[in-house]
Amino acid sequence: MGEFITGGEGDFFVQTERSQPFAHLTCVGVGDLPLPLGDLTAVYCPNPASKGKFIVAGYIQGEPGMGTTTLTRPLSTVANWLLENDCGFEAFVTYACRGTRALPSNYDIGAVLFGAQPTNSTLVAAVAQQPAEDGRINTTVEISYADRRLIYVLAMQRQALVNTTAANAIAFLPKACESRCGPARGLCQEGFMAMDALGAGAYNAEIKYTVDGGANWVITDGDPFYYGIGDVSDILVIETASGHRVIAAQGSAQAGEYAEISYSEDYGANWTSVWVGTTVNQTIQALCHYGGKLWAAASGGYIYGSSDIGDTWVAQESGVEAPGITLNDIVMYSLQIGYCVGDTNTFLYTTNGTEWNTRAGPSATNANLLSVAVNDKGHVFVGAADGNLYVSEDGGLTWATRHSFGAGTVDWVAFDEIHRYFGALVWNDGGTDVGTMYRSIDGGASWSVPAGQAGAWNSILNGGYICDQNNIFVVGETHEGTTLVAKASPTGE
Repeated sequence: MGEFITGGEGDFFVQTERSQPFAHLTCVGVGDLPLPLGDLTAVYCPNPASKGKFIVAGYIQGEPGMGTTTLTRPLSTVANWLLENDCGFEAFVTYACRGTRALPSNYDIGAVLFGAQPTNSTLVAAVAQQPAEDGRINTTVEISYADRRLIYVLAMQRQALVNTTAANAIAFLPKACESRCGPARGLCQEGFMAMDALGAGAYNAEIKYTVDGGANWVITDGDPFYYGIGDVSDILVIETASGHRVIAAQGSAQAGEYAEISYSEDYGANWTSVWVGTTVNQTIQALCHYGGKLWAAASGGYIYGSSDIGDTWVAQESGVEAPGITLNDIVMYSLQIGYCVGDTNTFLYTTNGTEWNTRAGPSATNANLLSVAVNDKGHVFVGAADGNLYVSEDGGLTWATRHSFGAGTVDWVAFDEIHRYFGALVWNDGGTDVGTMYRSIDGGASWSVPAGQAGAWNSILNGGYICDQNNIFVVGETHEGTTLVAKASPTGE
C-alpha cells in the first residue's frame, strides 16, 4: 500500500450498482434490535504485511439489556454485503475526510479499488454476550484488489497560450517508463492541439504541440492539409514502433474536393495527406481508435474505417447517408462494437466494426446528439444539444437521462483509456456561452465540478482529454484574445 495510507483510517464505500454513486454501507439492524444504538462505523485499516490488501471492520454496539441472549444475524451490513458478494466490485476509501462521513464526496485523498473481493474473514463474538453486557460484535473482512487509483480533489487552472483562434480537440501520448525501446515520458507530457484556421498570412490550418506538459505550445512547421483554408476538427496521437503518429481531420469543406485526413510522425514538420471517400465538399467531424484501427465520422452521414492507422480509408455502410445528416462523434468499445451519434437524434451502432445500424436516439425532442462515450461495463453515454447526458445500459435499446445540466449543450464526454471508469465532460451554458468541465469517479454514475472555473473564463469549451483520473485538459474558444486551454489537477497547475 506504500506511503499513502500508513497508519491511516478512513471510510469505506462501495458501488452496489453502476448506475448509483458510491454508497456508505451502514448497519440497518441486528437481530431483534430495529436500529443498533451507539457507535456505527465502517472503516478500513491498512494491512502493511500484505501489499494490495486492506481490512474492512464492521462494528455494532447495542444498548445493554435491549437484546435477547442470541442475535440471529450478528454481522453488520458492511460485512454481510462483502461476504455475500461473489463478484468483484469497485470500492472507494477515503484517507482524509472532511464533513459528513456518509458522503463520499467529502474527502481530501481517496482511492478507487478495482476488482475488490473478500479474501478472508474472522468472526468475533458470533453469538451475543449476555443481555447485561454491552460488548461489541466485531466482524473483520479482508479485501484484496487488482488495481488502485488515487483520487484527489481537483482544481482547474488556465494555461498560457499565445494565439487568437479556437481549439477544437486535444490529445496526449500515454505515460511511458524508461526501457530499451525509448526514454521515459511523463503523464500529459507530449500532446497535440487541433485548432481553427488562422486565415490569410498564416497556415491554412493549425496544430500546436507540447513536449513539456503544456507549459509551452509550439506550432507545427508544416501545414497539415493540402487544399485550402480548413479547421482541424479532431486529432489522435498513436504510439508506433518508431515513436508516434499524430492524425488530424479536416473539419472545413473544400469546394469540389474530397474530405482530408493527414498524419505526421515528426511533430508536424512533414505531413502526408490522405483523401477520404468519393463525396465532395465533405467534412470529417470526429476520429476514434481501438486496437490499431481507426474510424471517422463525417458529414453526409458517412463513416470511414482504416486498418493501417490512417494510410488508407474505406467507407463503411452507415445506413443514413444523406446530405442533411452530420455525424458528430464516434467511439468503439471493442474492435466489433461501437457507437456513432449525429444530428436530429441520430444513433448508430455496429456489432462487427464495419457495418452500422440505426436505433432510436435518446432525445424526445430529436435534439442533435453531439458526443458519445462508453464506460467499462459497455454503458453508452450520449451528450446532446438539449443539455442532457443520456445513458443506455443495453446498447441503445432503452435510454435514461443520467444528468440534466440545463439549457445548453454537452459537447464532449469521455472515459479514461486505462479503466474506462473515470469520466469527464464539458457542458456549455446556452444563455451565457460559458463552458464547464465535470468529472466522474464512479463510472459515470455521478458528476462533479472541479474548482477554479467559475468566473475564470467566458468562453465555450469544445473538447478535452483525460490523462488520468486526476489530470484532465480542456480546450475551447478564445477568451481575452487567446485560445482557451485549461488543466484540472490536484494542485490546479
